[in-house]
Amino acid sequence: MFETWTVLVLVLACLATATVSAILGMAGGVTLLGVMTALLPAPVVVPLHGIVQLASNWTRTWAFRHHVRWPIFFAFMAPAVGGVALAASIWADLELTWFRAWVGLFILAFLVWRQYKPTLRNLPIWSYAVLGLAAGLLAIFVGATGPFLAPFFLRDDFENEEVIATKAVCQTWLHLLKIPAFLALSFDYRPYLALLLALVVAVIGGTYFGKHLLSRISKERFVVWFQLVLALLAVYLIASTLLRS
Repeated sequence: MFETWTVLVLVLACLATATVSAILGMAGGVTLLGVMTALLPAPVVVPLHGIVQLASNWTRTWAFRHHVRWPIFFAFMAPAVGGVALAASIWADLELTWFRAWVGLFILAFLVWRQYKPTLRNLPIWSYAVLGLAAGLLAIFVGATGPFLAPFFLRDDFENEEVIATKAVCQTWLHLLKIPAFLALSFDYRPYLALLLALVVAVIGGTYFGKHLLSRISKERFVVWFQLVLALLAVYLIASTLLRS
């Protein structure tokens, strides 16, 4: 299906990006999205990325399951279904010629967001229904919803574990919804099962490796190099699209 070197790079990317998420608390999903976009055909990126991120977020959800704020998840849950369904109906009619450029622009927007990220405190429960609808739309088009969701869960009335757990269960739900959505769009996951198994194992391993490294690495220096590499990847995705057009 794919060349050996492509599979090897993807496995290493899953290991590395899961490590990034464990160190920074986020950003692994968007980084993996960029790598997969650079290596894989556009139509398979979001469906496969969703499976890998489902495994990653489910692992965090299970680990912190006693800290989930369920009323927020229940408000988020049903509108997210509507958002995914609406996005899937639009996706079905899209030409993905510019997909790599979309992802590149999304990554650059994420890097800007990291510098000027909003602080949203103590939002009413009903606002998470609106968030679910918006996140469902975003989940199909680019896949990496973590940066978009993060500000809504940094609440004054949440402990750190509650932030991680509640955000993780909402992201798990989004990635789970993408599977039936892409099946309805006739995406066949079966040819990719062996690859997905390897990527899921790499993500789980990267999570534990990142936790081990957390106290041994200069976070400030790590962030600088991480942002530089991610920016270069985004520019490559945009430039390669423009050169092909």
